[in-house]
Amino acid sequence: MAVFEKVLFVDDDPIMAKISERTMQLLDFSNQFISKKDGLQAKDYLINNTDGLPDIIFVDLHMNVMNGWKFIEWFNDWSLSENIKIPLYVLSSGLNEDGSSLNDIEGYLLKPITAENLSDISQKHSVKN
Repeated sequence: MAVFEKVLFVDDDPIMAKISERTMQLLDFSNQFISKKDGLQAKDYLINNTDGLPDIIFVDLHMNVMNGWKFIEWFNDWSLSENIKIPLYVLSSGLNEDGSSLNDIEGYLLKPITAENLSDISQKHSVKN
């Protein structure tokens, strides 16, 4: 049985999205994997799907149109105003980036997502679900 029903994955790299989706499938992490290529697409998806929101969000920081920093800023304001609590994890390929300064995120992960990352997240949130 999957830990999460629905994952929202926001990254402009289609290969990274496919690798992450496959890893999550193999580990029975989620039943549904929704992929968006930038923060604006993710924002539109969330606004238009309030009856079927994801259980967890992974977002890359560096994307075109609306980058991860802007999306997180919007998401924090929106989720607070709507009283929505969805864990959000930041993804990045940069070793020298520091996501610890971001408020209201569950964690910061280096790409690619690993089985160990997903196992840690599953353990952290299985108590809450």
